[in-house]
Amino acid sequence: MTARHFVVQDVPGQCHGSTICPLDDSFVVAWFAGDHEGAANSRIWLSVGADDTWTAPVAVSGDLAPCWNPVLHLRTSGELVCWFKVGTTISTWVTYQVTSADEGRTWSAPRPLGNAEPGGRGPVRTPPLRLRSGRLLAGASTETWGERPRWDCFVDLSDDDGRTWRRTPDIALDHDTFPGAGAIQPALWQTPAGDLRLLARSTAGRLVAASSVDDGETWTPGVLSSVPNNNSGIAVARLGTTLYLAHNPTTGDWASRAPLVVSASTDEGENFTPWRTLEQSLGDPTGEGYRPADSGVRTTGANEFSYPCLVPAGDRLAVTYTWQRRGIALALLDPSEHTS
Repeated sequence: MTARHFVVQDVPGQCHGSTICPLDDSFVVAWFAGDHEGAANSRIWLSVGADDTWTAPVAVSGDLAPCWNPVLHLRTSGELVCWFKVGTTISTWVTYQVTSADEGRTWSAPRPLGNAEPGGRGPVRTPPLRLRSGRLLAGASTETWGERPRWDCFVDLSDDDGRTWRRTPDIALDHDTFPGAGAIQPALWQTPAGDLRLLARSTAGRLVAASSVDDGETWTPGVLSSVPNNNSGIAVARLGTTLYLAHNPTTGDWASRAPLVVSASTDEGENFTPWRTLEQSLGDPTGEGYRPADSGVRTTGANEFSYPCLVPAGDRLAVTYTWQRRGIALALLDPSEHTS
């Protein structure tokens, strides 16, 4: 089993939705925590450190609540930005942001992104992708709930390092035949040839795939890939010619969030092979289960290892993830070690 470090452990209530950004000799990690997902006391918390040494977590979201799904990004200027969602329901999320000019030690007051437009603008869950042209691409999505929920994903484009965003149309899905609500939270990468691809979480038991050949301006319709998905978050990162995918390799709508693995692909995501196991299923899933709602998913967190954030960190990969909703774990992976 891969060695883990805890950024935070045994928090009061529950924590979830981590994000990580490498610095020269440390990491910045953020997450949301409160009594439960969508709770009135759910805030964005942040810590700086490495291995088993971390600063005391600080809340950077001020009085805003409930807060969800932070995303960290290091601008070319050296400024750190953390985007996050605020809203009593997922369908009414508004994106806010805070910035830091001193590597995460102090942060600005929160302010809305753009005109505070509801609907998941900017990065929804994983860090934006910087293209060779300098453009940023953010995997984004919207969710409507009710008698017939509908989920759609799109890509937000930024040509000023994430200060303003321009939305693409939704990636086409045939909702009349697609199993369940749809697809959300896309993770993106650029191929050596310059094309763009994405994989998105879905309710159909497999990840949804789409591609672009014009720097993300337009995207092909979404199609089901061969990669199993449990309707939980994923993350993608590239090191050299290899693409890595952090995910739960289980199939179904709101299916088990264990085990958690990192798989590898040498053919630009056409095929993935399990490479490293981060967490095994505990074998006794007592209390495991998910009660999804617009106000947030309720779960005990038992046997849950989920929502990975996977990023390059020099010649290694860094991945943070939810550890049974009781902590945020960090693993550092060396691609030169090919054991699973």
